[in-house]
Amino acid sequence: MNKLLNTHHVEEARLFAIIMTFCGGFLDAFTYIQCGHTLAAAQTGNIVFLAAALVNHNVIGIVDRCGAILLYIIGIITALVFEAHLKYWRVFCLLPILMIGLFIGAMPESYPTYLSVGLVSFGLALLNTAFSKIEGLGYSSVFTTGNLKNSVISWTDFYYHRERKEFITGLNYFLIVVAFTLGAIASAAIQPLLRMKTIWVAVVIILITDIFYYFQKKHEKGKQL
Repeated sequence: MNKLLNTHHVEEARLFAIIMTFCGGFLDAFTYIQCGHTLAAAQTGNIVFLAAALVNHNVIGIVDRCGAILLYIIGIITALVFEAHLKYWRVFCLLPILMIGLFIGAMPESYPTYLSVGLVSFGLALLNTAFSKIEGLGYSSVFTTGNLKNSVISWTDFYYHRERKEFITGLNYFLIVVAFTLGAIASAAIQPLLRMKTIWVAVVIILITDIFYYFQKKHEKGKQL
């Protein structure tokens, strides 16, 4: 546990990166399967799907993808506003996805997908903006292409230069790639049983993490006094 939290900045701890990325994969798989094959966080995929929807004159598809992209942007802006005005801004950044998850999990499967996906996109944008570093390294908790690339580059550099720093960097990125993958697999496995209520699993994990982060941050502040 000490190694997972061994950082000068609690929000950059390996533990939080792994948990947040697991939840990112979990929620992306949830919206893809339950909400019309729309990705809540991976906006690259949504832009591709939007192009296909435009070509096929799929109005619902256009609305779904545009809503996800727009609300993701608004979520990032909201997180930056929180950072500018709130002391424990990262704690507040996780509250929207908790409330959104509780709400969506209580909705029937007929609930409009453009509302479900858009709301989750908004919440994940806040999460991704608040927790964006692992041991000082930039990463994404809600999509994993860049993380996979960075892992391969770091381990290739380690192969040629034998620098321990490069090995640790590659390991950190590899762990969050695995976390994202396991989150998506877990979500896909649970959904046949819980359907829309599957999202509550992520809500519980994020809630526990948010509480734990708050007390860790308070402890860190106390040590500095």
